[in-house]
Amino acid sequence: MAVVLIADDNPNNLYLLESILKGYGFATTNACNGQEAFDTAKKSPPDLIIADILMPVMDGFELCRRWKADPKLQQIPFIFYTATYTDPRDEQFALSLGADRYVIKPQKPDVLIGIVREVLEKAGGEKPPQPEKTFEEEMELLKTYNEVLFRKLQKKVGDLENEIARCSIIERDLRRNEKFLNNIFEQIPDMIFVKDAADLRFVGFNKAGEELLGISREKLIGKSDYDFFPEEQAEFFREKDQEVLSEKRLRDIPEERILTHQMGERILHTKKIPILDESGEPRYLLGISEDITEQKAHEEQINLANHKLELMTEVTYQDIQNKITATLGYLDLEQQEKNQKSRQFYIEKEKDILESIHNLIKKTKDYQQIGVNTSRWILPKEVIGDQFVAISQKKNIILECELNELEIRTDPLIERVFLNLLMNSIQHGEKTTRITFRYQITADGLVLICEDDGIGIPMPLKEQIFHRVVGGRGTFGLFFAREFLNLSGMKIIENGTPGTGARFEIFVPEGMYRESR
Repeated sequence: MAVVLIADDNPNNLYLLESILKGYGFATTNACNGQEAFDTAKKSPPDLIIADILMPVMDGFELCRRWKADPKLQQIPFIFYTATYTDPRDEQFALSLGADRYVIKPQKPDVLIGIVREVLEKAGGEKPPQPEKTFEEEMELLKTYNEVLFRKLQKKVGDLENEIARCSIIERDLRRNEKFLNNIFEQIPDMIFVKDAADLRFVGFNKAGEELLGISREKLIGKSDYDFFPEEQAEFFREKDQEVLSEKRLRDIPEERILTHQMGERILHTKKIPILDESGEPRYLLGISEDITEQKAHEEQINLANHKLELMTEVTYQDIQNKITATLGYLDLEQQEKNQKSRQFYIEKEKDILESIHNLIKKTKDYQQIGVNTSRWILPKEVIGDQFVAISQKKNIILECELNELEIRTDPLIERVFLNLLMNSIQHGEKTTRITFRYQITADGLVLICEDDGIGIPMPLKEQIFHRVVGGRGTFGLFFAREFLNLSGMKIIENGTPGTGARFEIFVPEGMYRESR
């Protein structure tokens, strides 16, 4: 029974094609995109593949190119089955990639099965291996591929331009309903703006745009991006505008950041569209911006949760499980041992392991709290002082905190970072008598420095001290510090001189710190 691999991102298409093939005695396997199909075929090559073209991750053209370049797959017949790429030039390009047939959807079941059987019969003989393409051939192939994709995009843009032109005619004919149309414009929740193509000054704004920017439209109309945004940001907007107008096509900008007057920094997903006049030249630029700040924050929270879950899984199944296994081993030895002194030795070992499990759980609990609290302005000087008082009793160590009224906007859990740095100096510095906190302002932001006069950290260990030691002992605190800071947008390194003391440098980007007066 011949096996056919079906690659299509549409579940309905997959089900229909699978039903037809199985009804005629074929076995099938399915894939939702080109990459999945390629990986599936590498593991278990089919007798034939039927692939759509328009798919996510990897489209059908790229799948066919890789398929025919792979020694293991290139002899397996490849059939394109598409409803979107119907231009003869698309078929010509597909066949140049090595496809055996190019079939336009839909086809009657008996016709499609006839094509499948015909291709399988022709594939019976051994074909010579595909010659490796020269650099010039690869470049020509890439050029053709881009032309195919651009042609498809051009059609979409052409459809959009036609729709815009149609709307312009309707607007002319329905001026009596202008008030109604303006009301719709005002009710759209995304920011909509219009710029004059000649000088890129604003000529229109809706209510959502006013609210997002925190500026009335009276002040916006007639102004440019340079009047409201930093020069670098305004240059970015101007560059994208000019690309849209010169190419006369829609430009999708998945993510851009703007600094608003009332809401601070926001993240927008913007589409910019050229509005052409009757001669086909750009008259206006229309922009539609969706505020995706909360969505991005939600995605970051999900990524953070997954990141923490991975660590919790490692701790549970690696660290704690290993410790429980060791405890059970000592319990078994204890039960077999008759000598009371030896039994006491095993009991002490069991206590040590249980205590380490307890400490590990406490430390991972801190880790789980990352990202739970809302960021706010923290005075490191106060936090460090409180932590030092709590752990430095009966220790002849001096704390110098030269942070003045420096504030950092972050999760309050940063207190655990400072605690771990203090404990590192006290517990591992051996001869530490002084711990100093200070900061420097650089061109790239702020550097918060924690240094001591202990024994320092040997060169080979400067990176290893931030690694999680299996078992939860040793440097879990510094591992936590780096994880917390990285997830908060900051970085930490150890930059001290071995033998003269440790020096930890925390890099804080602009916008996350301020010097209160």
